[in-house]
Amino acid sequence: MPSQCILAVLLTLLTFGRLALSLTLHMWYAYTQRADDALLMSYSLPEYPHSHDYYKLAKNQAYGFFLRFVSWSHINIDLVYFGVWLLAALCTAFALYRFFHITWLAVVSYCYILYNPLAFENWLGTRIYRNSLIVPSLFILLALLVLYLTSTPLPQSGKFRPFIVGTWVAGQVLFYCLLGAVFAFIYDLKEDSVWLLPMFVFVVIVKLIQILRMHGSWMYRGIALSICLLPLLSAAVTVKAVTTYNKRNFGIALLNTRTQGQVAGFVSRVYQVKSDHQTPYIWAPADSLDAVERVSPTLQSKPEIMDYVQHKDFAAPDIHIHPLEGDFLTWQMIAAIDNSIGMDHEPQIQDFFRSVNQEIDAAFHNGDLKHTNKIALSSSLPARTPAQIGDLFGPSFDMMGDTLTLARYYELPHNRNTTNIGKHAIPNRIGLRQLNIDIHNPNPQVLPWLNMEQARAIVQVIVVIYRIANLAACLAFALTLVLGAKQLWYKHWNVGLAATGLSLCLVLYAFVYAFSVAWFIEYTRTAYYQFFFTVGSITPLIGVALLLSLGSLVSLQQAETLNSRAQHRRAPHRGQPSHKARTNLTLPRVIRQL
Repeated sequence: MPSQCILAVLLTLLTFGRLALSLTLHMWYAYTQRADDALLMSYSLPEYPHSHDYYKLAKNQAYGFFLRFVSWSHINIDLVYFGVWLLAALCTAFALYRFFHITWLAVVSYCYILYNPLAFENWLGTRIYRNSLIVPSLFILLALLVLYLTSTPLPQSGKFRPFIVGTWVAGQVLFYCLLGAVFAFIYDLKEDSVWLLPMFVFVVIVKLIQILRMHGSWMYRGIALSICLLPLLSAAVTVKAVTTYNKRNFGIALLNTRTQGQVAGFVSRVYQVKSDHQTPYIWAPADSLDAVERVSPTLQSKPEIMDYVQHKDFAAPDIHIHPLEGDFLTWQMIAAIDNSIGMDHEPQIQDFFRSVNQEIDAAFHNGDLKHTNKIALSSSLPARTPAQIGDLFGPSFDMMGDTLTLARYYELPHNRNTTNIGKHAIPNRIGLRQLNIDIHNPNPQVLPWLNMEQARAIVQVIVVIYRIANLAACLAFALTLVLGAKQLWYKHWNVGLAATGLSLCLVLYAFVYAFSVAWFIEYTRTAYYQFFFTVGSITPLIGVALLLSLGSLVSLQQAETLNSRAQHRRAPHRGQPSHKARTNLTLPRVIRQL
């Protein structure tokens, strides 16, 4: 009991220390970022459903909904973000405890998440932008997925009273629906969040297999299977609710119109046109744009669209002088359409570009347009040659390494809120009020004994501790792979082996995402941008993988001990080599334990 009291006091002090850092470093609002921070802030304002801004559906809206909740709560944004990180730490600690039943691992997980240095990074932690919310949100999602795997959707009714069974099922239904809603929220945070869908579906499939291997009648398992499908149903309903909101307010049932719908389809077809001028930096060269216009009479009927694309805004005065780099065509198209058809006429825009796309497809089919013979990762990314693809492995491994060490690209928080900004004064003040920040004193020193510079110095120490802890955890991860391979070779099924498999899948999944971001971000020629778009999303995957490896290391060592004892007892009586001895654990039994 005394040790538990000491632990509780220590965790309480650590929690208040973390709160002190949040209250001192402060979140900051980049009011000048028209297509980023300020755009998402506009999504949170009461007048948004009636907006005529042609960027009103350029990005997904989940972060705008989140900021609307912040405004409604009247809680300062610093406290809200602290609360999200605290929730991520609690969920992860509870999930790891449910998986392994190891108290010290739960405590380590809590501290590891709560004091994660990305919470203080200048862009990924303290900037009021969706990327700063992705990190703790993904920790929460992964924790909920682990809890989902370890949950029992339906207890054996013969062992409990009907009231207890009903209460249990109601709780599980609520939890599964919450899991689906959390996934849908993260799915709507960014336009590329579809990369999370395979992981989500895979976990649901594993759970369904787990249910099928359980003992019980087919009726019992059928009901359990139905309950376990609720996360998918809840996620689909939540996404449908957002698209319905957009249909009612803007006339189109999409999450955004820049990467979804017929205009996005047009852009992807431009990327597919064979061109000697297409590079990893210039995705939509002038000759590709000329080619698709040449084969589309519908597009020719609105010459002002292509004129704007090739001579205005990002391409001014001419696309041959200022070619459109990266995905800038998607932004150029929005302005070009608004300059011609008008972005307030979404159904008309979709019908127009549906006809354009059909004509381009016909041209590809009859040979009037030549399809690139390079390799494409997705329709929203440019095709690459094998050599260009090979060039991406280095930057991808670089981001994986920097996720563990934060040695090269991590920036301590230094940006501050301001109110003296000339022509941006009114939008900035509106944003600060929306965040419940005092516009007269947007960067207060809340605690007299802790100032900004002292907090930055503490964060520097946290980064060093984090780096050491990650390197130690990597050694544990490597050791679990060795022990796990041995257990797998001798078919010694146990929970540690299952955790090792999950951690390995998470690391590989993180690399795949880092590789896809490298494919996208190369055109910026800026390593920090790659850090910004990559590390925030893969840190939760790698972090949870390392925590799982710590638990699996303990479980695998315990399994090794059990195996050795079993071999010692059985070998003299059966006269067989000790390596043939097996534990009484089977794969179905391990799955049932989970």
